[in-house]
Amino acid sequence: MARALSGFAVALLLGGASVARAQEIETTTIRYLRGQSIQPVFEGWSRNADGSYALWFGYLNRNFEERPNIPAGPDNGFLGGEDLGQPEYFQTRRQQFVFKVTVPANWPRDKDLIWTVKANGTTLKAFGSLWPVWEIDEHTISANRGSRTAIDFDEPPNEAPKIVGAPPDQTASLGSPLTLTLSVTDDGNPKRRTDRGARVAGIKPGAGRGGADADQPPLRESLRVSWVQWKGPGTVRFDPDVVRVADGKATTTAKFDKPGSYVLRAYAEDAAIHSYRDINVTVTASGSAEGRR
Repeated sequence: MARALSGFAVALLLGGASVARAQEIETTTIRYLRGQSIQPVFEGWSRNADGSYALWFGYLNRNFEERPNIPAGPDNGFLGGEDLGQPEYFQTRRQQFVFKVTVPANWPRDKDLIWTVKANGTTLKAFGSLWPVWEIDEHTISANRGSRTAIDFDEPPNEAPKIVGAPPDQTASLGSPLTLTLSVTDDGNPKRRTDRGARVAGIKPGAGRGGADADQPPLRESLRVSWVQWKGPGTVRFDPDVVRVADGKATTTAKFDKPGSYVLRAYAEDAAIHSYRDINVTVTASGSAEGRR
């Protein structure tokens, strides 16, 4: 009887371990739609031409649906709540190299620039510094954002696209789409990497894929403009939020669900390095306001 009980006990223990393991695996796949924290992230620092430094920050919004709106201040700020250009509207999941803070050339190497974000009751921080191990450049940014990790032989350096024309401050009506057009210039680099196998075989790159865009590079590898909401009391919907630049221009529409003051940020991107421009928009509740083009 004692042996039977011992074997039964062992079976229970093994069964319990299996259940515990299954629960552990299940826990790792849970997606939280809302109620979770936001982790600010220090991405690294780069050198500016004038001798100053750019400290780059991003964040991880652990929610899969919730996009918290946290005004600049004690719950979202630097140096006790200062606004140094950080976002107030947080997109879902991991957002890399979202903004930079410029510090002077004499900024102490051992001095931290701390970004504090409190979301859903949890306060988290990112510590930025000029430690040598954190130095990055445009190639680092491009690789980390999933684009080109190296250049081809004799390929010229790639400069970030430039936004040379953007709308002035705008006024929009609640619920009505606002058209936004940017003018963008680029150096034409990096050159598109053709399918080397197809080239050797004498086949035109893209042949056989069909469609009008067969010879177009994927959107993430093309010259494009990406739009995000930076600040504002409600939610902005862009249609589309990523636009391929054609003939030097990229156009989208923005629609607002609440009146108030908004800041929209446009990123001109090429191989995952970018420049950006902010557009201020005042949204009125009446239907009489018209966006100034």
